[in-house]
This record gives sequence, C-alpha cells and structure tokens, in this order.
Amino acid sequence: MTIRPERYPQGVVRPFLDGLLPEGQARLAVAADFGLDPTNTFEMLRAIGRDCAGAVVIQPADEPAPPSPPTTLKAAPITTDEIEQLVRNLRTAPLGVDEHVRVSLGGVQEKLLLTRMPGGTWGRPVDGTPSTHIVKPEMARYPGMVENEAFCMTIAKRLGLRVADIEIIDIGSRRLLSVARFDRIVHRDGSVERIHQEDFCQALGMLPDHKYQYQGGPSFRRIADSLSEFADQDSLRDLVKAMTLNTLVGNGDAHGKNFSVVHSPSGALSLAPLYDVVSTLHYGDVDLAMHVDNVHKTNRVTVEGLINEATSWGLSKSEATSLVHEVLNDADKAIAAARAETVGLSDAIVKTVENQRKQLLS
Repeated sequence: MTIRPERYPQGVVRPFLDGLLPEGQARLAVAADFGLDPTNTFEMLRAIGRDCAGAVVIQPADEPAPPSPPTTLKAAPITTDEIEQLVRNLRTAPLGVDEHVRVSLGGVQEKLLLTRMPGGTWGRPVDGTPSTHIVKPEMARYPGMVENEAFCMTIAKRLGLRVADIEIIDIGSRRLLSVARFDRIVHRDGSVERIHQEDFCQALGMLPDHKYQYQGGPSFRRIADSLSEFADQDSLRDLVKAMTLNTLVGNGDAHGKNFSVVHSPSGALSLAPLYDVVSTLHYGDVDLAMHVDNVHKTNRVTVEGLINEATSWGLSKSEATSLVHEVLNDADKAIAAARAETVGLSDAIVKTVENQRKQLLS
C-alpha cells in the first residue's frame, strides 16, 4: 500500500489511518522515541507501519518490499527472559517497537506484539514479519485483569460465540494474557495470510478519540445499520449475542473500537470474533460505552431492554427474544465451566458476573 500525503489530505483518510496507531501515552512514547510529532499521522505510520491491524502494511516507498509470502520463519527468536524485559519496558517502548520492530496497533492498554513460530516458540516481528499474537500484562490499577479477561472470553466461547483464542501464560514473574490475532491465518509451514479488518470507528469514519457513544461515537444502532447494509445476516444476530454477553459479564467498555468487521478473501463482510471482553463492572465502572435501549448503566440493563434494542435494528421481536435468551439460558453453566478453566481467578470476579446474571434474569 502506497500512501503519499500530498495526494491524500489528512481530513479524508485520517479516521482510518489514526485507527491503526496506538493511542494516548503509548502514541506519545513512540513519537518521542522516533523524534516525531505525535499528531502527524503519516509520519507516525511511516515509522512503525510495517505490521498494522488487518492486511495493511505501510512503509516508505524507497524501502525494499517485505518478504512475500509473509512468514513467521523470519521472526527473531526470543527467550522468556527477553519477553519479560520487553513487557517491563512497555511504557517506554509500546508494542515492543524498536529499530527493527516497526509494528502498530490501536488502543491505550499496554501490550506486546509477538510472533508464534512453528513448534510454538516465540519470536519478535522484525523487518516486516507479521505478528500473530497480542500479549497483555497485568495492570496494577486493575488487579486480576488477566484472569478477568480470560474468564469473560471463556464464558463467551462456552456460550458458542465466536471469540479470539486466548491463553494465560506465565513468563518469569509476570502473568500475561496471550490473544491470537483473528486477522492472521497461520499455516503449518509458517506462512501467514493477513486478513483485512476495520474497527467500527474506522468503518464509520470516526477518530479514535470518539470511540464512546457519549463522545459522538458509534452506537449499537449505527453498527447494526452498517452490518445490515454491508454484511451477512448472521453478523446482525452475532451482534445481538455480543451485546447480551457484554451485559451479562458487566463489560461497560465495549466501545466502537472493540467491535470490528472482517473482509474475507471473497469480499464478504462479517462481524469479527469478540475480543477485549472484560468485567469492568468488577472495578466499579457502571457506565456503558454504547447504550442499550437508551440505558446508560451496565447494572440497569434488563432483558426487555436488550430485546427492545435489537428490535430497533429491524429484527422481529420473536427473533430478538430468542437470541437474547440463547445467551442467558446457558449462562450459569458457561460461568461454572469458565471458572473451572481459569487458573488463579478471584472469587470476587465470579461473584460480580453471577450477580449481574441474577439481576438481568430478575
């Protein structure tokens, strides 16, 4: 992909391109490291755009093309001690970026991009090598976050929803959550297909700063309208289940950048697997990033409200009712199974989700 700033005014492409870059302090740290203006989207991507979300690769026109086909075999092998050091340095070197690792990914949370090589060993995505996994460390101000997200994602999986594959890994003294990228298909020989995807801020032409509905960002209705126009019908049903699941676990941070659409090789569009599902309610956050039937608080959403929201998208009441109850009817079994599978999970997190389920069903 060739991008020439003089041909593409920033006002035209900035929402999509900005969505490829890290946000907040992470963006400032990368800019400082490369001596760049953090508001200059093009220069930021020129510096770190060799491996972006989806099928996008951005680099200066005079650089040699990256290896084709992309392969994990070009990754630089790394030890567990080195991974621990990279995680320790994420505040000053977000994503693991350095002279040879020029990767970019949206979001404000500290994370490390790694490549899983044939045989299961880890490597660094150097010189345009595609990353295959996102590794998230524990967050000091949110204790138990790794287990929290693993628990909530496992609940979703147990309920039959499509989710990104996750795994808790212990590296030295650090507990980390490894998330397999759904926008990568890794073959047994190590070759990689990059699958294009856009989060809904990008798809709707909104800057990352507007990812919450109260900021003028996406609502469930706007996402649903977009899916109805461009994606398959199953995607709208999946959105109902995702909304219900997020309400069930108390995830108030399900904003416009935490939902994406995937472009298949055939050109068909569909809602991406769920990712970044965590019980924010457990940490006292009751605000909803996207409102449900005009309700703004996670713990005030009702089953009737979920159904009303879904019918406002054009679904029949009977279908909306069936989809909502499909998630809620087996929630107790899914919670119990996920609890058993999540090592080190706090009972308090389980209690938060169980109480939210009871509140919904009451």
